[in-house]
Amino acid sequence: MNMVGVGLGLTLHRGAGCTVAGMTHPNRRLRTDPVRIGALYDLAVAPVFATPLTAPLAIDGVSAVHTALGLPGRAPAGFGPEHLLFVNFFGVLVTMWAVVRLVRADVVTAAADTAGRAAFALLMMYALTAGVTLALAVFLVIEIGFLLAQGRELLRTRRARAISPRETVNP
Repeated sequence: MNMVGVGLGLTLHRGAGCTVAGMTHPNRRLRTDPVRIGALYDLAVAPVFATPLTAPLAIDGVSAVHTALGLPGRAPAGFGPEHLLFVNFFGVLVTMWAVVRLVRADVVTAAADTAGRAAFALLMMYALTAGVTLALAVFLVIEIGFLLAQGRELLRTRRARAISPRETVNP
């Protein structure tokens, strides 16, 4: 059977996909490029928000861009420790999730990340309608781009699975 690793209800088999709690996910059918590229983007952006020392610098940077370009909306300002804590939570969680997607880019992580990107995009749209700086629109466009790229790949994978017989892997 050529088993590569076992743990926490996960069984990996070389070249056959992976089984999680009895469900088969044919990893080799999912082109993971959009998932991994999105993870690399997240690793380039999110870690700066993960610490109380670097997050204010990033927030001040967004504020400086807002002011320099004369963008409409409110520039971020006045972050207290309680606000900064949630910014740091965001930075840590997004960074950790990006590492998971780099290590294990499969159908499950791609679907979860696509749903997360949809939620982030909706929250960004809400914030933009509430009057935050238009600088946020740059991040919104990137989120929507990865959402569409990953969603397209998930649909392609689903169609391929519907056309060809399902692989099954015995745990």
